[in-house]
Amino acid sequence: MTKKLPVRVFQPVFGLFMALFMSFLMSGAITAINIGFPPDYLARWMRSWGLAFVLAYPAILIVGPFARRLALHFVESPFAAPVKV
Repeated sequence: MTKKLPVRVFQPVFGLFMALFMSFLMSGAITAINIGFPPDYLARWMRSWGLAFVLAYPAILIVGPFARRLALHFVESPFAAPVKV
């Protein structure tokens, strides 16, 4: 049986993965849009990704709870007990 982290660290771990994936994809796309695909594209992309991740992780941790509350104003909570009719 594998040992998992406690539920209290879910939000920071989720934010970490979101920041990694989103900063990777967005920095690659924006680097390509701005400079095309020169021979040093990969090096420039990795430099951009590092900077994007350093900015994205704290932003996700700060903005994430606000975005969740805002979304709950428009969408039923997926965590609420189902209403029996």
